[in-house]
Amino acid sequence: MTLVEQAKADIQQYLDRKNGELLFNERDLQMHLALHLISTGHYNDVDVEYYVPFEELDNYIWKNELKLDILLCKGDEFLPVELKYKTKKHSQQLTRFKEHLERQIDVLKNQGAQDLGMYDFWKDVRRVELVRNRFAAVKSGLAVFVTNDSQYLNATRKTSNNYLFSMEEGLHGTTRHWQQPESTCAKTHPDFDLEKEYTIKWNHNAYEGVDFHYCIVEI
Repeated sequence: MTLVEQAKADIQQYLDRKNGELLFNERDLQMHLALHLISTGHYNDVDVEYYVPFEELDNYIWKNELKLDILLCKGDEFLPVELKYKTKKHSQQLTRFKEHLERQIDVLKNQGAQDLGMYDFWKDVRRVELVRNRFAAVKSGLAVFVTNDSQYLNATRKTSNNYLFSMEEGLHGTTRHWQQPESTCAKTHPDFDLEKEYTIKWNHNAYEGVDFHYCIVEI
């Protein structure tokens, strides 16, 4: 089994876990997933927040820090894993220190801005492409998106500004451009293109009674 095949299987195993606890945010997902990957014993090293100077990458248009969410190493090969965890509001009671808390707590925040959430996912795909192109020891990578917001699964209207950033299930082309160049999104989040077409396949699971959807895209 190749490194990317092993990583994809291990991540899917974690996301498909039965009776899994509800994670509060993206950092929560990052740390719990990293611990799971370490526990498998399949990797020589599992790192988080792996810093890559963006000046090393050709055509890196964002000009900000690049810290890969998780980096896996096996032998002489490295595999970056980028994560996105986008939520809508959910409240429930919690148990802390073995004590049941009576009041409802907002355990998931309402992030909204699905157009920018979609942009950020495809941006992750592009950044992994650039890292792979620069470093010979990186053969491939994974972009993982987890959400309890079903709007991400819906088809985007052809007239929508973010139509080319859609994340509906199926094959997606290479162009990631806003349809309204004068919009705020277009001015603050630059257009880009991917090197190839990618297919999104949505999977489903529930954590503590909350329905979640996730996809794993191999780069």
